[in-house]
Amino acid sequence: MRNSLLDLLFGLVVLCIGAGAEELMPKALGIGFPVLLTSAQFFAVRLPLAGAMLFAAAGGGMEDALSSLPPMTSVSFFMLAVVFARRADLPRAAALLTFPAYQVWLSAWTGGLGGGVFVRILVALPIGVATAFAVWWVLGIAERRAALGEQG
Repeated sequence: MRNSLLDLLFGLVVLCIGAGAEELMPKALGIGFPVLLTSAQFFAVRLPLAGAMLFAAAGGGMEDALSSLPPMTSVSFFMLAVVFARRADLPRAAALLTFPAYQVWLSAWTGGLGGGVFVRILVALPIGVATAFAVWWVLGIAERRAALGEQG
């Protein structure tokens, strides 16, 4: 019980800080840093499926609200990304490729995105890779410092 409460609190803190980081960090050609998407994939391999899906739904809802996207646009992709990360043999490598796929997803479900989809993919690839490395590194350190997963 204690560990699940700590996981919940850690997830809420990551959700709030991730949403703030996405909103405040600069954007290149309208493409921001996918902190919430990468955080959902981080939790996909560390939490049970129900907890990971709950974080994906909350993170996707936050992304929809921040980006003024139609409801469930990001939620559905975040949940697919969590399943993909859980099924992949290398979840960190899967995290590197999901942000360009998210750009394709957005272009398929929304019509008003600026720029062509191929330019967005080219810009999203290095941004997604850099964000994936940074978020996995920072959350790994924070998880060890918070002593999550320890028996007690």
